[in-house]
Amino acid sequence: MTIIFPTMKDDGIAAKRGAHFGRANFYTAVVVEDGIVKDVSVQKNPGHNTGGCGDAVRNIQALGCEKLVVSGIGGEPLKKFLAVGIEVYFDDKNETVEDALRDFLSGKTAKIDPNHSCSHH
Repeated sequence: MTIIFPTMKDDGIAAKRGAHFGRANFYTAVVVEDGIVKDVSVQKNPGHNTGGCGDAVRNIQALGCEKLVVSGIGGEPLKKFLAVGIEVYFDDKNETVEDALRDFLSGKTAKIDPNHSCSHH
């Protein structure tokens, strides 16, 4: 499974997570098989100026994302992620990808409640 974490720097698994997926500078993709990290890659966020949040959804979908862990997301992009089959999880406690991944893999990270989406989208 490929899990995407929005991040602020290209620091791999040690990267500090971005506060909002659309404003993160990078997307850190972690490939996990049988609970073991098989690969970590980082892609620059190309932005979403021309196609709005639909661009952001396509950008993340192109990375092979199956699961997205965010600490902030708007209601419209959340709906779009869910519509393309990407599960969205909410974690506003862990600062780094490594810590967030550990909690995710141990089942401590819940799917996002649509009521936790940001109202500015």
